[in-house]
Amino acid sequence: MTRQLLIGLAFTFFLVLPSLAMAQTGGVQDGVKLGKTFVSGENPGIRLLDKENGTVLAAASFWRIIWSPVGPGHICYLTTGDGKSPNDLRVALVDNQKLHEYLVSEILGTFNTSYAERPFTVVPATFTKSGDLVREWKEICRSNDAKYAIELVWRDFYEPFQLDTPTGGQRNPFGITSFFIPAKSAEIIVNGKPLAGNVYPVMRGPVQNSTAFLAFSETWVK
Repeated sequence: MTRQLLIGLAFTFFLVLPSLAMAQTGGVQDGVKLGKTFVSGENPGIRLLDKENGTVLAAASFWRIIWSPVGPGHICYLTTGDGKSPNDLRVALVDNQKLHEYLVSEILGTFNTSYAERPFTVVPATFTKSGDLVREWKEICRSNDAKYAIELVWRDFYEPFQLDTPTGGQRNPFGITSFFIPAKSAEIIVNGKPLAGNVYPVMRGPVQNSTAFLAFSETWVK
């Protein structure tokens, strides 16, 4: 084998190796985020704390999925306290049961075992929204049996920012792109009663975030 051929093979290997590594671990190639798409839609959340950097008194994670392998739908996960005490809530209001099962088995439960170890009580529901994304945004979740009426309200927004996390993270292995609008204040209202706790500002890297945020145009890839 000639010296020129050996040099050519080595150069080719040098070019191909980074592409192979990128394909295995995720990344972007020719403008395409590599990996399998699991869901795309919206995923705003609220965490109400007793004090800054304190204990979470209530947490809501809202999902409006535009695309998934099991179809579109809505889910509102709500936990009060630690979800274990007799008076605590740990419910999932849903309008697509298969979507809830898919999120738990294929996405959330893969890096947060509490979804399987302490499953949410699933309640069929309907969903509406209102607001202008300038002053206020509201998601309204009503169970079909009229037992739960949950309102999630975000107000007084910080400057929005674009989130783009790579795949393979230690806490969450999914790569996520999302348009974040942090809120200075928020409420979780259950059956007409606001839950205790407040929203507090937090930093996310170099930008101002909050324990309550809207997350639109969100896609999960791995």
